[in-house]
Amino acid sequence: MDPMFATALVLGVAGSAHCIGMCGPIALAVPSSGTGTGARLRSTLLLNGGRLTTYLLLGMAIGTFGHGLRLAGLQQVISVVAGVLLLLSVLLPGLLRRFSPAGRLSMGLSHLRSLLARNLKRTAPEALFFTGLLNGLLPCGLLYAALLGASSHASAMDGALFMLFFGLGTWPALIALRLGGGLVRDGARTWLRRASPVLVSVVAILMILRGLELGIPYVSPGPVMAASATMECP
Repeated sequence: MDPMFATALVLGVAGSAHCIGMCGPIALAVPSSGTGTGARLRSTLLLNGGRLTTYLLLGMAIGTFGHGLRLAGLQQVISVVAGVLLLLSVLLPGLLRRFSPAGRLSMGLSHLRSLLARNLKRTAPEALFFTGLLNGLLPCGLLYAALLGASSHASAMDGALFMLFFGLGTWPALIALRLGGGLVRDGARTWLRRASPVLVSVVAILMILRGLELGIPYVSPGPVMAASATMECP
């Protein structure tokens, strides 16, 4: 398995504290379609399934973009630049906070939030899944970090797999939060908050190494190794 997929999974787990802060209020606001733990679990899976579907689609799109970059001979440069930006987001978080969406992007985000707010109280299965789809589109720094990691892959399938592992990594904390907030203890949240920048840094370093093509198997394959792997594909 590509080590970047394992990194995506751990990144999702380490970023769970951030997810609780960003997506937690939505997860708690969405009602269940019935009473009891079973109904709450079903609604939770539908909600998170919709969010994961959005992540998969975004991963496919960014993986296709990465494939185009590979054909143009630019993917290595983009991988290094993306890794540097990720490191900056950890070392200088205030620098990135200065940039905010404007114009049509802000209007689109406002419309998305309004649509999400109108859909929050609906309990039909398709409504819960749709709420999850919309939730996955909300602006999120951790999501952007994962998408940068997915961009280092040269196919839609690999990009989708990267985002799949990332999304699954966020599931345990959000499911536990919705089923019972006490399941996510303060100590675990503190550990997750401290681990998040470390894991983002690991992803950034892996992306930089991959872009540099140093000839390290799996981590930073050289151009000869990459070309050989391509020729072996049917």
